[in-house]
Amino acid sequence: MTTALRVEDLEAGYEPGLPIVRSASLAVAAGEIVAILGPNGAGKSTLIKAIAGLVPITAGRALLGDEDITAVPAHLMVRKGLGFVPQTENVFAGLSVEDNLDLAASLMRVPKRTRIAETFALFPDLARQRRLPAGALSGGQRQMLAVARALITGPRVLMLDEPSAGLSPKLVGQVFEKLQEIRRGGVTIVLVEQNARAALSIADRAAILVEGRERLVGPAAALAGDPQVAALYLGHGGRGAA
Repeated sequence: MTTALRVEDLEAGYEPGLPIVRSASLAVAAGEIVAILGPNGAGKSTLIKAIAGLVPITAGRALLGDEDITAVPAHLMVRKGLGFVPQTENVFAGLSVEDNLDLAASLMRVPKRTRIAETFALFPDLARQRRLPAGALSGGQRQMLAVARALITGPRVLMLDEPSAGLSPKLVGQVFEKLQEIRRGGVTIVLVEQNARAALSIADRAAILVEGRERLVGPAAALAGDPQVAALYLGHGGRGAA
């Protein structure tokens, strides 16, 4: 199976000499949904931000397919085929839905009208709200717009940081259903999630980080059904914070 994304002995952090991610390794196969879970302060969000070029990597490397992207600046990642949806400030609230998509499409050398039309076909609810300011959308619609903005650039791998944050259970279900649809379209997905139960319900595999290292990696269904895993790493209720 082709590897879409790989990190090898990755060390990363915000301050020199104070790594948050410590020798983490993970391989994501093309077409998979992989959830990154773990307790508070485990380094989950830091890991995907480091892969996206937003946090300094001090050791190890990250590869997108066969290409080493360890030193690629964040603003160039999109042209390499890596999409990233941050947890907050992931849309331009003062711009319309359509202008948000137009701005994202302008980063790529593709016909914008075609890409926007394709994106609205995938997100019909956004198409109906295309003239509204993004700031007027519901929480679930804003999250969908953030995902749509990342997808419009045609990523091979899409990474999301806490896509369910602040959403009701119903909206979480809608967002996660959309992620499954996106995966069926050929996009590999890596998501950091606080809602471990919801993430495991759609993921193929999961990696549990503890103190910046992967402690367990395995099939999502097996991890979800292991009460010891839930108690030790995800909290007794099956939730683990980023």
